[in-house]
Amino acid sequence: MGLDYILVHVTYNIPLAGLLTLVYWPFMTRLDWQKISTLVIISLVATIPWDSYLVRHRIWTYAPDGVTGWTLYDIPIEEVSFFILQTYNTSLVYLILTRRLVLPMYLGTVARKETIIGALILLLNTLFGLIALRCGEQFTYIGLIITWAGPFFLIQWLLSSGFIMALPKMELMVSVTLPTLFLWTVDTISINQGVWTVEVPTKLGIQLWSGMDIEEVLFFLVTNMMIVFGLVCIDYAIAMATCELAQSSEALQSFPSYFRVFAQFVTNKYHPDALFVASLGKAVERLAASSQSLYMGSAMFQGPLRVDLILLYSFFRVADDLVDEAQDTESARRVIEQCDQLLEAKFSYPELFPFSEEAKHTAPPELIAAIDSLPVSRLRLEHLKGLLKGFRTDLAFGAKSGSFPIVTESDLDAYSYHVASTVAASMLGLVVHHFPDHQFAVNVFLRRRVVDAGERMGQALQYTNVARDITRDAAINRVYLPTTWLNDQGLSPADVLASSTDPRLHLVRDRVLDRADFLSASAREEIKFLPEEVQGPFYATVDSYLEIGAALRRGMRPGTLGGKLKLPIGTRLWVVYRAMSLRQ
Repeated sequence: MGLDYILVHVTYNIPLAGLLTLVYWPFMTRLDWQKISTLVIISLVATIPWDSYLVRHRIWTYAPDGVTGWTLYDIPIEEVSFFILQTYNTSLVYLILTRRLVLPMYLGTVARKETIIGALILLLNTLFGLIALRCGEQFTYIGLIITWAGPFFLIQWLLSSGFIMALPKMELMVSVTLPTLFLWTVDTISINQGVWTVEVPTKLGIQLWSGMDIEEVLFFLVTNMMIVFGLVCIDYAIAMATCELAQSSEALQSFPSYFRVFAQFVTNKYHPDALFVASLGKAVERLAASSQSLYMGSAMFQGPLRVDLILLYSFFRVADDLVDEAQDTESARRVIEQCDQLLEAKFSYPELFPFSEEAKHTAPPELIAAIDSLPVSRLRLEHLKGLLKGFRTDLAFGAKSGSFPIVTESDLDAYSYHVASTVAASMLGLVVHHFPDHQFAVNVFLRRRVVDAGERMGQALQYTNVARDITRDAAINRVYLPTTWLNDQGLSPADVLASSTDPRLHLVRDRVLDRADFLSASAREEIKFLPEEVQGPFYATVDSYLEIGAALRRGMRPGTLGGKLKLPIGTRLWVVYRAMSLRQ
């Protein structure tokens, strides 16, 4: 009886598990736990009979004074623990690396040709393993690895080959590579210390480095690939359920249970709409390119709610860009009116939209596509039209020379309400839809209280935008700083256009940030009445934006004159981590 194998866990595997758990804990969901638990159970069921065979036939042996002597089907209990720890650690690496992915956007058409080719390759590999087993002796161990793993890979490939090929290759490769490199290191140390041994008669005798047989290299690579592809299969089922709910026009629904997801995956005839998937992909790209804070904040939301939020933001972004980038005021006004008409049509006849050939030719196609993707069954038209009021304020800057519509703090409050509070109200309306049984959705008075707070949060974010974009706005002849605030510093809007870096503007900018801080602080407590699954993501989105204001106060500036201030990736990650830790 000995503790050498236990010390391997205590020294290497358990600390890694603790570190990964600490890193991912604020982001862990019940669904994540279920995914990990599923993989752990599968790994034990798949591995114990195979491992027991290896131990009984002395392909693997353990130093008698290196293990406690407790066994399960002749397998040292430490070895059983090893499979649990490996699966847990590799699963967490995969979850960390893929958290940001919007899974439904990778639901493409089934690649039948590639699926068949891949299946044939896996069958040939399994046949090669059987031949190696038939030869026996030094081919025994490598034959057992290939023959054992082949059927599992084949099942995984047949279930989700298209999804595997569609997912970003870097995330999958790193999810396999990092745990494999770690386990190669641990295995090398343990073999050299004599904790366990691969017996000479059953291995090829080829070592890639001292103490590391080629079979062991292959074993850890193969097992980590099996774990990662197993998680991909689960994510494929979840992506299908998410996409189906996101496309549904039903008034109220909730995400199905974990087991129902798999039942639907096996029995359901649902096929994702290719246009919907393509639109979602473009919306995600647009979000990632235009707003790092919102993109990172959106990654904290889960399931169909996240899809709805992305499609909602995509509409706001498309409409805003079309207005800002219009050739002249008249062109911008025409875009606003087209947007107004298209929204009316979409909300009135969602199943028929777009139904007008004339609309297809007169309105920008990207605007039609963005409105067509909106989940109108759980949105309110007046909120979206509120945004158009903000756009019309933007046009007032160019109505005549020297026109600056933001005169007082009240004007900025009203403008911020139209362009940002309406976004927050729409987001919270989606929360009501996706959590219909929560007190926030059921209690009308509580909902009104929380929505009011959300609207103030939206204003706070817009105030932060104003403080950040003084120079950028001045470049297009816009000054969103209240004229009365400028006058207090002996400035006018024209002075801002002439010199947007005037030191006196720092005081006005700080006043704008003070207002943002006040609005966000006054609304923060009400966020705790939202569903737990929403609190952390909401805080993450808000705090990511407010951190921009904090960075401005610290003197941080854009990399180029007139550019947009971007926070370092480390800062953004820490802000999100801290915000997610605040969820109740």
